[in-house]
Amino acid sequence: MKKTKSTTSIFRREPRAAAPEPVPAAAGGIERYIVREMSWLAFNRRVLEEAEESGKPLIERCKFAAIVSSNLDEFVMVRLAEIHAQVRGPGADPATQEARRQATPIREQIREMVEAQYRCWREQLVPLLAKEGFTLVPPAEWADTDRESLRAYYRDQLEAILTPLAVDPARPFPVVVNRGITVAVALWKDDDEPTADPRRALVAVPGGNRLIALVGAPGRFALVEDVVMTFLDRLFPGYRISGRCLFRITRDGTLEIDEDQANDLLTEIEQELSSRDHGHAVRLEVAHDADRSLNDWLAKALDLHHNDVVPINGPLDLTFLFGLGDRLDQLPAGRRDDLRDRPIPMPLHPAEWDDPFAYLREREALIHHPYQSFQRVVELVERAADDPKVLALKQTLYRTSGNSPFVRALVRAARNGKQVTVLVELKARFDEAANIRWARALEEAGAHVVYGLVGYKVHAKLLLIIRKEEDGIRRYCHLGTGNYNDRTARLYTDLSYLTANEAVCRDVAALFNMLTGYSQPPDWERLAVAPLTLRSSFVAWIRREAAHAKAGRPGRIIAKFNALVDEGMVDELYAASAAGVEIDLIVRGMCILRAGVPGLSEHIRVRSIVGRFLEHSRIYHFANAGEPVYAISSADWMGRNLDRRVEDLVMIEAPELQATLARVLDHCLADNTQARLMQPDGTYLRLQPAEGQPRVSCIDRLVEDAAKAEVVADAGSGSGLRFVPRRKNDAE
Repeated sequence: MKKTKSTTSIFRREPRAAAPEPVPAAAGGIERYIVREMSWLAFNRRVLEEAEESGKPLIERCKFAAIVSSNLDEFVMVRLAEIHAQVRGPGADPATQEARRQATPIREQIREMVEAQYRCWREQLVPLLAKEGFTLVPPAEWADTDRESLRAYYRDQLEAILTPLAVDPARPFPVVVNRGITVAVALWKDDDEPTADPRRALVAVPGGNRLIALVGAPGRFALVEDVVMTFLDRLFPGYRISGRCLFRITRDGTLEIDEDQANDLLTEIEQELSSRDHGHAVRLEVAHDADRSLNDWLAKALDLHHNDVVPINGPLDLTFLFGLGDRLDQLPAGRRDDLRDRPIPMPLHPAEWDDPFAYLREREALIHHPYQSFQRVVELVERAADDPKVLALKQTLYRTSGNSPFVRALVRAARNGKQVTVLVELKARFDEAANIRWARALEEAGAHVVYGLVGYKVHAKLLLIIRKEEDGIRRYCHLGTGNYNDRTARLYTDLSYLTANEAVCRDVAALFNMLTGYSQPPDWERLAVAPLTLRSSFVAWIRREAAHAKAGRPGRIIAKFNALVDEGMVDELYAASAAGVEIDLIVRGMCILRAGVPGLSEHIRVRSIVGRFLEHSRIYHFANAGEPVYAISSADWMGRNLDRRVEDLVMIEAPELQATLARVLDHCLADNTQARLMQPDGTYLRLQPAEGQPRVSCIDRLVEDAAKAEVVADAGSGSGLRFVPRRKNDAE
């Protein structure tokens, strides 16, 4: 077995360029930057709008309601937890003061969003589900036959695994599992003094399936927590339950790891994972009809401010709605495709792929997922694992699927005697445990596994294949904007760039050498790499557009990515706008830049597209007075991506591939159905076709483009692949 290790990196943050020329403050006292947490909550509100949209299929609406809950959980575990920690800091500390200023409006926004989410559930989704034959029946509406069958279910299936936990001076408040549903009860004995405090206890509701089918007509269900709450008195013979409170705790999900002191990062993370579910409580969700005294007791026991207690008028944790489609399919009507989005075709591109290495020797490929299948990327690794001419494979893994075809192929390649090197990023938040499993499986197969760099996450998406051919050693590589995850590739929009271009492959090989060993950065030919050159490359490209505009030439920037929260990048864009550069940003999530503000950003437009796919691709375009730069990247414009992670950007030079990226951007900018345009006050206005204007959906247009891709590829098959001569020192 090869020894798994972490490496001490030679990566160092690049020196910052001098700040751009200052832009005057916006008129009217508008703050220069939007608070990032408020921007994220605004994004999740846009997700909720998808659940509220009456024209959307019902199962899809339920999924969006579930996504809102899942997103909020992560926000609370990460961002709100960080603010909680800062609030507890020294009073004179600026970070503490700022956190205290932000905490109240953030809590208020969360409460307002939850109220809107559950209003959508009660007033829209519940009646529509009932029409389709699915009903959640509350205890007050159980018929006698329901009650008796559920009593039997409780006795036979639940009672044996329930554990009452008393809380008193001898038995302190227990550690309640993160995001689990729990019942608190107040208990009395008949001989207790009237003035005495009630006894209190907790009972954890079993996880897993929350829906219990009721007898009689199909489609009627009870929630397991309602069953536990109703028959809980059987756990406390001799006592009377005077109050019940159904609740759910969300805890700080941060792993506290001192990488400089950790002798074995894998072991350190494994130990920390066991304590993640026991972090500080950050939020307490309680059923709206919960006993008030138990509610207050829980908040005090968990050391939570009353504003961190969120009442829920509906089922706690709507993520169970992710599985609702399967439940509807089991009803007598059968599978309900009419309640789902119509499937889109996912054609295989390139179509000619019998020998991927022969294809890539002649031309490059740019695949747009999920409009074009991710299967070609999977097949490339699978073919390499079995090809006797392939000598070595190198790949980064950040997040991958539960039964990853990439891991299986890499294991097979190692067992076939190929040299396999995999950098598994153990610090991928909430995927640490899965990545540890992959690291161990790869080690056992004989692969060289590197699990991260001290001080940096490796977020770059890189694959390098080394093959011995008749004319010598040749390299092939894949660079992507998304993870090597065959499941999310059906749900996230991402780009895959496949090439045998020597300049690109030299850069990728050099980057792998830096990740796994000790080597100085080269003079990058087609890549920009964070934290070394990526920020400075973006700054140089933005400032060049500003220089063009000042010289009277058109300046133009279009960028599509997930988040913009880096103040330095915002200032560069403000300065470029002041110079007259026309800027369009397609930002799915957080954006702290204020668009369209006179005197600050009147030449900047920000739009967010939220729809059936998670917009995840990162595309950057700088017009450069007729010599355009097109690039795809693993990085957003966030400080963590530019300064604290290893990220890659690759410039796309083939004209037909540039045209593909241009069409993607054009379609996104033309969308008037799923796009929301930021207003100067930071709110978003959903675009609508004007009277007489056609409805434009970027999804529909990209589906059409994917069907035409082979025609375009054939037309340009002779161009696009430029082999750059080897540098002199490489030849030596």
